[in-house]
Amino acid sequence: MTTDRRRPFQGILIPSPNTPNIKRRYSVTQDIVSFRRCARQYGAFNIHKYAPAYQTQTYFGTILHQVLDRCHTHFYGKIDPSTKGSIPDNGKIISDDEIIDYFDELRQAEKAKTKNPTPPSEIVKYFIEVENGLKSQGIRAITQDIRQKAVRLLQYFNALEGHTLYPRVKDTEHRLQADRSNHILHGVVDLLVDTPNATDNPADCEMWDYKGSSLLDVNPKDLENYEFQMRVYAKLYELKHGVLPRKAILYFLNELDGSTCPSKRPVNALMEVSLAPNDIDDAVSEFANTVAQIEEARLTDRWDAAQPGSISEKDCQICDLRWNCLTPNGGKGVKLRYP
Repeated sequence: MTTDRRRPFQGILIPSPNTPNIKRRYSVTQDIVSFRRCARQYGAFNIHKYAPAYQTQTYFGTILHQVLDRCHTHFYGKIDPSTKGSIPDNGKIISDDEIIDYFDELRQAEKAKTKNPTPPSEIVKYFIEVENGLKSQGIRAITQDIRQKAVRLLQYFNALEGHTLYPRVKDTEHRLQADRSNHILHGVVDLLVDTPNATDNPADCEMWDYKGSSLLDVNPKDLENYEFQMRVYAKLYELKHGVLPRKAILYFLNELDGSTCPSKRPVNALMEVSLAPNDIDDAVSEFANTVAQIEEARLTDRWDAAQPGSISEKDCQICDLRWNCLTPNGGKGVKLRYP
């Protein structure tokens, strides 16, 4: 047998490689809920990665979540072992004037590049630490009122709920994930809370999620998304622990706001989400449908704006895309300031 040296590989067949099945990770809140709220915003800021001019909602919600997470770790002595079993500041509340004075002193020290003043409380200390981290990501408060309000709500929550809630917290930032046929579903639960007299049984756990808004100010579509979020979390919890959680709780922190700290929890501050099996199944099915819609939008690069009335006017007012969008103002669009 002779071989043509000019064509040494003649007759050899190499099969084509199999196309790998690469699954995208979809977050319950950052992807699914964001797309359901407004696909146009999602496409611009999550897919195309445009940077929004203002991130007020991101600032407010994130700083509340992260400072409260530090309050929980404070109670368990993870920051400093000497704080174990105590709540920050022992529930003490400093006045708005003291907060304003400290922010002024801090701003002057940063401008003069001198040593920063000592925070007047542990809550304020944790607040500044978290805020500095957000600044490094370009996330800032637009006004001093926003900063002051955030500190006030954190103090009120710490004083009102700390003594009874913190001892029940089993885990914070609890990560959940499930591998589906064509995507990976994941989410992060703010708190896992043991029911009173629990025996370390996963079935006795409650899922809690903090919201920075007031219940009465929440757009019906957003409330629907919050309930959807908690039901998907419940399914992920079941896949991880083998049982559903005892409860799913939404805590609306802005219900605490006022000139003084409430003496008891406001009626609308806490809302329990139904975890009926049919509701959970519907939420998981809707998650998969939304993933399919996102994948289709990726292929066509078409990202439709929310329908008028289905999204909060506050969301539209701070959206960089509002100037050529018909969704704001009940479908009339933003009234231009010129000519």
